[in-house]
Amino acid sequence: MYLKTRVVTNLDVMHIEKNLCDSLLGTLLADPHKSKDTDNARRDLAKLGIRHKLHLFEDGNKLMKPAADYTFSEANRRKFCRFIRSVKFSDGFASNLSKNVAQNDSRLLGLKSHDCHVIMQRLLPVGCRSLVSKNIWSTIAELCTFFKQLCASTVNVSDMVEAQKQLVLILCKLERIFPPAFFDIMIHLVLHLPEEAILGGPVHMRWMYPFERYLKRLKDYVRNAAKPEGSIAEGYVVDEALTFCSRYFDDVETRFNKPDKNDDIIHPTRQLSVFESQCKPLGKQLYVELDNNARNKAEFYILNNSPELEPYLNEHKQELHVRCCLNINEVHRTEFAGWFFEKVVNIIIS
Repeated sequence: MYLKTRVVTNLDVMHIEKNLCDSLLGTLLADPHKSKDTDNARRDLAKLGIRHKLHLFEDGNKLMKPAADYTFSEANRRKFCRFIRSVKFSDGFASNLSKNVAQNDSRLLGLKSHDCHVIMQRLLPVGCRSLVSKNIWSTIAELCTFFKQLCASTVNVSDMVEAQKQLVLILCKLERIFPPAFFDIMIHLVLHLPEEAILGGPVHMRWMYPFERYLKRLKDYVRNAAKPEGSIAEGYVVDEALTFCSRYFDDVETRFNKPDKNDDIIHPTRQLSVFESQCKPLGKQLYVELDNNARNKAEFYILNNSPELEPYLNEHKQELHVRCCLNINEVHRTEFAGWFFEKVVNIIIS
């Protein structure tokens, strides 16, 4: 493959994206374990004679560290973490990121490679938009957009050529924002990703996600830590044997005949089409008491989206036209439920 595509070395986008995401999140959230904005980084600024507002200074016997524009305040850190905690994804799209938020809503813990992949491309540009200045947010958003474009299933050569030019400007903007300690080898490797995409094609054919997942499967076979190789070989043979035998089991639930995880249930007893949604609820049921305003809106939504009631909807609008109402849509929204109730009662009585 490398001889045909002229790719001398294959840079793993998965680990580059993860390390870059850890550096960004650690610096933005001022994580003491992952932040690049350390005391030594501030001393480097003093040695270089740049950004005098960020230099360390002594206040009595204490060494003070001025707050930087590229770090969240304590209140903004909690807002960002609460945003990550509140995000809901479609089933199978991402893991439950709320488990990675610290209890005090101050930092993110234990992020996996795919978690960083989702945060970089989906959440970080949205979550930090109102928490930092516009130039910092726009630069981070441009970097996240580049990774989203790079990881697409189809890569256009002309787009990658243009992205490589824009990436130089993005990194220059980052150098004006973050301290020099932020720019390690992982930031440098980002510059080579567009060229590799041009030579090697889409990154999903070359990154490490399938290999890491298969290695996780092999590690799960280990039952005897003293003999891991034998445990993997034995577990693999057992899995293959059970898979082969399960093809001939008709009355036993196997991986071949078990229903899909999201196999929706059809309710033939429901007569109105608005209630014929082929889906099932997930999680614990939550009962909410609606006020009059919310209940009226919910009732009108159900009535207005029922094709069976379309003749009555048109009849009520015609009556409003005869009455010469100024705002017909608003009056129709507020009065149709009561009008339809009286209509049904009269039909039943007659």
